[in-house]
Amino acid sequence: MAEKRKHRIEILMSDEEKNLLEKRFELSTSKSRNDFVRGMILDGVVVRLDEKKISDIYRAVIGIANNVNQIAVRVNSTGNIYTEDIAEIQKGVDTILQQQRYFQSELLKLKR
Repeated sequence: MAEKRKHRIEILMSDEEKNLLEKRFELSTSKSRNDFVRGMILDGVVVRLDEKKISDIYRAVIGIANNVNQIAVRVNSTGNIYTEDIAEIQKGVDTILQQQRYFQSELLKLKR
């Protein structure tokens, strides 16, 4: 038999926070608000995002997009595509994939 719950914790919330809590509760499969909040507190995870890594990925994607645009202009004007251009794009794609694998591994750790 489970231990009887005898400790009470109270928190203050703004109207906006309360509305958000209600919306999330309604989307959950919890039977009661108590179960929902208890589950979030005891089973929830704290996620800290590395903003620099996200920014690095964003810059890499922008760089690849710019390279593709420059190559498209050159191909349209000359009819030629250069091996160096393809290698530069591949290098950028490899960078993005490496960072994406890092984030994927971090997210998988949260499932454990």
